Amino acid sequence: MSLANDYFLLYHGITFEQNLDVEPIETKINEEIFTIFALIISATRKNYDKYLALTSFKTLCQQINVKSPSNNNELNHLQHNIVEAILSNRSKQNISVLHSSFEYLKDESILNSENYTKLISLFDYKELDLVEVETKISDEIKDEDINKSSFKELKTTVEQLIAELKNDLNNQEILDELNNTSDYLNNQKFSIGITGVMNAGKSTMLNALMGREILGSAVVPETANLTIVKHNPTDNAKVFYWNQQEWDRILKSAEQLESMRDFVNETNRIFGDELKNYIKPVSRFDQVDINDLSSYTSAEASGKKCNLVKYVELGSKLDFLSDGIEIVDTPGLDDPVIQREEITKEYISACDMMLHLMNVSQSATLKDVEFIIDALLYQNISKLLIVITRADTVSKEQLDEVIKYTKSSIERQLKAQNKDSQLDYILKTIKFIPISGKMALLHRTGREQEAIDAGYNIEDTGILEIEKYLNETLFGSNSQKGELVIQSSKNQLQKIIEKQNSFYNYELILLSKSKDELEKELEEFNKKKVVNTRIFQAMNEDINYYKNDAKEYITSLETFVQSELLELQTVIKQRVVSDVRYSFEKTKKRPENSRIKVIVETAIKDGIIDVIRDYRYKFIKKSQTIGEQCEQKYHDMGFTIGHKNENFDARGFFQDDFKSGFLTSNNEVLISQVIDVVSKSKESKMNELDREIELLIKNQFTSIEADIKAKAKKVSSLLIESFFSTLNAPLKTFEQKLKNDEEMLQKQINSFEENDKNKAQLSIDIHKNIKKLENVAKTIKGLN
Repeated sequence: MSLANDYFLLYHGITFEQNLDVEPIETKINEEIFTIFALIISATRKNYDKYLALTSFKTLCQQINVKSPSNNNELNHLQHNIVEAILSNRSKQNISVLHSSFEYLKDESILNSENYTKLISLFDYKELDLVEVETKISDEIKDEDINKSSFKELKTTVEQLIAELKNDLNNQEILDELNNTSDYLNNQKFSIGITGVMNAGKSTMLNALMGREILGSAVVPETANLTIVKHNPTDNAKVFYWNQQEWDRILKSAEQLESMRDFVNETNRIFGDELKNYIKPVSRFDQVDINDLSSYTSAEASGKKCNLVKYVELGSKLDFLSDGIEIVDTPGLDDPVIQREEITKEYISACDMMLHLMNVSQSATLKDVEFIIDALLYQNISKLLIVITRADTVSKEQLDEVIKYTKSSIERQLKAQNKDSQLDYILKTIKFIPISGKMALLHRTGREQEAIDAGYNIEDTGILEIEKYLNETLFGSNSQKGELVIQSSKNQLQKIIEKQNSFYNYELILLSKSKDELEKELEEFNKKKVVNTRIFQAMNEDINYYKNDAKEYITSLETFVQSELLELQTVIKQRVVSDVRYSFEKTKKRPENSRIKVIVETAIKDGIIDVIRDYRYKFIKKSQTIGEQCEQKYHDMGFTIGHKNENFDARGFFQDDFKSGFLTSNNEVLISQVIDVVSKSKESKMNELDREIELLIKNQFTSIEADIKAKAKKVSSLLIESFFSTLNAPLKTFEQKLKNDEEMLQKQINSFEENDKNKAQLSIDIHKNIKKLENVAKTIKGLN
């Protein structure tokens, strides 16, 4: 269902600008209605005007009891409601009608081939999780959920199976693969992002979780930098400084933002010529004594080295971190250095979950709410825990009021951004837990009597509830990452077992042959070797050709990104100018600064998402073509690259890529500039306003474009390597199998007399080994 939910971002460039009262689809759903749905959602931002002008289009809207849209924004809202209706009423029959309708529209040249392919893939049967039975299957799912094991339990079982296989097998190739699977399983990282404004109580809560005052007033008072805490056998710390390119961006930002200007002036005054010793072309880092870390990271330290520090890596042997947990402790959201916010978003977007802390006495500030919405809508965060700190200072009723107020603040901000349709999704993603960090820390650092005297047992502090939530989210039976890791490990073990079984089966075949037959087989084997070598060489050359073709295609996609971002600049300018013009016409006043901020910010974010989704679509489409060509060549050789009886599907390689890390740029400078220009605008000089805003956007988009191109190319290049490694795997496997078979054949000939005497026992032993592997394979398949 994920692709269909991403429909607007992939197929349209939708950003809702006004609060529109568009009625949901309330009509009896049947096959005819799905045919109408197909036509309406076929309209795009580039051709919608042709649809809206048709009388027949208005008639179709009447048939589904909705008002005919008069502009693109209203059409987008209608399409949103239609997609919701499709998802709510999806069945194989209804989606089949949808597909047939798209086919008809393509045949009538209403849909072009590219958009037809997009729509078919968006409403793919597999993506929509369509099943024949409903009640029975849901009951089965409930039973399965009850019996599902946690990640840690499954991991222990898989480790035991690996150890069992190692004891039973002595093939070095197989043992190496088992070790690789074990390393993969044990080297997984589960990262937690900790966010909040300054003085939200992040360090106190983290110290309580870790059972030691490693952060906060004891070591790092008023932390001013992003800190990454990892497990390490010994305590250690590294500080990384800004590089020259990053510092140049800070200097440029200071030209527009007063808070940044103060920061730069202070830094120049303190460091003077010494600055060049820290700011290098490539980021310099220093290994420092953990007890001296505060002089590098504290905003209160006299040397102000924290101004030059980009982030800190902290290694600790704490038990809390021993399961592969990494903590990303961020500077306050109200940090004046906007580049730190960009780094925070870079790391947060890669985290498995986020903890956002809010001081009960100043909770749900605008900055809090904006950050929460940004994280859930744009930064790929799927699990968010909001921790209300200093809970010991208020009553339970006041805590409930804070949570209620936070939810209503999120709703208000979503409405301001015209994204109120996302409210239910966001509130379902958030969990609230109040905590008394100070009391929890007393319990965890040997001072529990102080907390008890103050009326707080460990259960009353909230720390146990937070630990339970973290454990269930990261390692519980519903852990998304845990499930992915276990499934991948299972797949690797199943392949290893299949390979070992092929060894055993070939060995059984050889045991049944006479020495003459063995020698004749070796002779035939050697004759085929020359032919196979030529085939392998030709296939390798083909794969290298396709790989170079894919790399060239990535380069060509940069032109696509550049073109789309140029179009986005025009969209942003038009939205701002149109809003100013509308405001002058209706109220004789300029629009509020807050409104201009929302227009610019949401247009940039939604526009970039649209560009990246289209980039991803083109990337996958190219990969699909290459994969199908390779699959055909493999088929000609007699084996496949996917599962038997299944066609190659490139989407399986790129399920979660291109989903994060592209919206980390801080747009405060551009917003500030646009607001400044708008505040001076006059109704009689709208053309001048148009030109000024166009120039501002163009200048700021230089760095945005460079950043997006670099990230897209980096992700694409890594995926290409992984993709072609997967495509090449069957060839490598087949080559290795022939080599192993030859060695086994030669070994059987060399020891024929000995083996012939013990043929019966050897055969029994091999069958026993095969049976053992079958039992292990059944256990692996049954892991849940």
